Amino acid sequence: MASGYQSKFRSTNSRRKGPGFVAKRKIVIKPFGVQPKPPADFEQKSLKRVHEAVATTLKTGNVGSASREEMYRLVESLCIHSRGEVVYSNLHTQCRIHIENTVQQLAAPHTEGIRGKAEAGVLTEAKLDDRFLQRVAKVWADHCHNFAVIRSIFLYLDRTFVLPNPRLTSIVGMGLTLLRTSLTSNSRVLRQITSATLAAIERDRAKSRPADRQLLSKVLGMLRELKIYSSAFEGAFLTSTRRFYETESMQLAITLPLPEYLKHSESRLNEEKGRVGVYIAESTRRQLIGTVEQALIANHVSRLLQRGLEEIVSKNLTEDLARMYSLFERVDGLKPMRAAFLLIIKATGVRLVEAGSADGKTVKGTDPDAKVIPELLKYKKRLDLMVAEAFGGDQDFAYALKQGFEYFVGGADFRVAELLARHVDALLSKGTKGMSEAQASTMLEPSMALFAYVQSKDVFRGYYQRDLGSRLLSGRSASRAAERAMLGKLREACGAAFTKSMEAMFRDMALSDDEGEAFRKAVADSKIAPPKVQLSVRVLTAGSWPELKKTPELTIPEEVKEAQDTFCKFYVSRHKGRRLKWQYPRCSCLLTASFPKAGAKELQVSAYQGAVLLQLSGRDPNLPPQKCPSMADLAKLAGIKAGPDFERTLQALLEAKLILKSPPGRNMLPTDRYIANAGFRSSLFRIKVGMVKATRKRKEKDKRRNVQAQVIADRGLVIDATVVRIMKIRKTLSHQDLFAEVQRRVKFTLTPKMVKKQIEGLLNREYIERDENNLQLYNYKA
Repeated sequence: MASGYQSKFRSTNSRRKGPGFVAKRKIVIKPFGVQPKPPADFEQKSLKRVHEAVATTLKTGNVGSASREEMYRLVESLCIHSRGEVVYSNLHTQCRIHIENTVQQLAAPHTEGIRGKAEAGVLTEAKLDDRFLQRVAKVWADHCHNFAVIRSIFLYLDRTFVLPNPRLTSIVGMGLTLLRTSLTSNSRVLRQITSATLAAIERDRAKSRPADRQLLSKVLGMLRELKIYSSAFEGAFLTSTRRFYETESMQLAITLPLPEYLKHSESRLNEEKGRVGVYIAESTRRQLIGTVEQALIANHVSRLLQRGLEEIVSKNLTEDLARMYSLFERVDGLKPMRAAFLLIIKATGVRLVEAGSADGKTVKGTDPDAKVIPELLKYKKRLDLMVAEAFGGDQDFAYALKQGFEYFVGGADFRVAELLARHVDALLSKGTKGMSEAQASTMLEPSMALFAYVQSKDVFRGYYQRDLGSRLLSGRSASRAAERAMLGKLREACGAAFTKSMEAMFRDMALSDDEGEAFRKAVADSKIAPPKVQLSVRVLTAGSWPELKKTPELTIPEEVKEAQDTFCKFYVSRHKGRRLKWQYPRCSCLLTASFPKAGAKELQVSAYQGAVLLQLSGRDPNLPPQKCPSMADLAKLAGIKAGPDFERTLQALLEAKLILKSPPGRNMLPTDRYIANAGFRSSLFRIKVGMVKATRKRKEKDKRRNVQAQVIADRGLVIDATVVRIMKIRKTLSHQDLFAEVQRRVKFTLTPKMVKKQIEGLLNREYIERDENNLQLYNYKA
């Protein structure tokens, strides 16, 4: 039963209503008639005791002789007797005075522990700052502890009086508010806290004195709790950071090599990230990192790109390039970096195409043309890895790589197309031997990647088709599987029309194999007379093979002539209406020769070389020079037209030492006489007679001239067909519009001169005509 109240039990039903009946009862509690009053001096004594306890707590950190529970009961009694406002007001005043005095004491100089006037100035200043910050940290620690004790005493006041009153602040909040007000009103102390903290951080950055991170965490934690971190510290901290790194970067961006500067910048960023969360507020992270990035990277983007990007790319320093990409990405510097990367690719590519080396220098005694494509392929592979690893596969940098290759390949389109065709010819002649189609396809992939940048693909086709014919007819092709793989790649890249004639060449080879097998079977079955010499024939379709032209008859041995006639009759009997024309420039033969000193040998020679040897064979080696045949005599006997080609034939035999000339010497004159070399010696059984070096160069030059002439002629036909097709649809069109339309439709690079020349031809042939009223307009003539 509660004290101070009376209770009375009253039955609601006094009469029993039967056996077992229990009457319902109601309890009524009534207050005392007179409220109890505390002693007269209760309030005065209680407030005094509370004041003393708070004073002791603020001074020593504990309530003194009285217990916290006793003080709590005292404050509770005062609140019950409606003295909460007085208690709160007294506490507020007492704490305010104490906090103001404490802050004022911080403003006083404190030099204890710093002894010796000869101590270095920087060290003295650092010690003074540390000592001051330690005092600030102690004030904050004491404040937090003291108000934790005070709140435990005034907990009843906090919950029953302060909390329901919106105009009042909680006990702990009151302490924070008083300390914040005192610090902000005493600007000298607040500035000193900020300057000492910034000085400690700057010394840490300058590596002159490591910062006490725990101490800084306490001081800056106080500012955050007081909600003056942003106004009192953050702005000054960011300004100090920017000033420090701008000063540092202005010197290091000039003196340090670019890779070292990038490492330094990355290290500095990691240092600043390490400060965040330890003593710098997380809310400052974004602005702090942004300030450092701006000072170290963004302000020096152009200088850094000019100073060292080309060196990093040329030396393939992938790690440094990845670091640079990461740093530039943070400051929106990738766009100028891509532009610089593109310029480097263009400049290096031009040097590679011109000289076959990245530095533009050629090595004496080497063929720069032979190095161009291998160097371009190595450069392309290196850049592909660079984009994938250093730039993380960034599509913008991949596009810059593509633009760069298109630029320098397009600038030397005919040259790159020719050299690429020669490179592929070398691969298919030697490099793919013994490979499967899949393996050959993998090996040819880099060449096809470079082929994609060649605009004049018709030029490549011209060279490639001639080389393909040479490989197929001379047996130089290392693998038919590799040839098919390359043909499939060209078909996939350029369409079936691009490879139509080349596919026909493969069909001719297959049909020739079938014809040869059928011929040999007919001979074995005695259906036709066996030839006296071994004969291997390739039947070529005139429209598919390049450089098939009418050639004069060659003086050949009767046995070979009979073998030819036998095969022709056999072929015509199987294919009615067809005619065979022998292409002697593409023929080769294997001769068996017997030399007095060297013995029996096999000579692998061209048809023209064989004809010359046969005309000199059997002549007396001791004949006087005047009775030996001259160049004109040999040409007539062999049935070959005298001229430069015949001279080169003789020169090849002379270099192989199979024939001799009189008088000896390098120069060939019409009066020179020729005879077989009876004293020929060689350790080889089979001697292959090739072309002389000058002949090969001339042949390459002639091939280049013929291919270019054929490409120009083919392009003219394409332009003609395109113009007629356009005019047939549009009927009337201006010259500029017609040129733009043609340029849009054809796949090779056009010049106004090319189009104008073909238009003039169409005007002369009356496919189109000029408008009578406007000469700039063309009309289609049906």
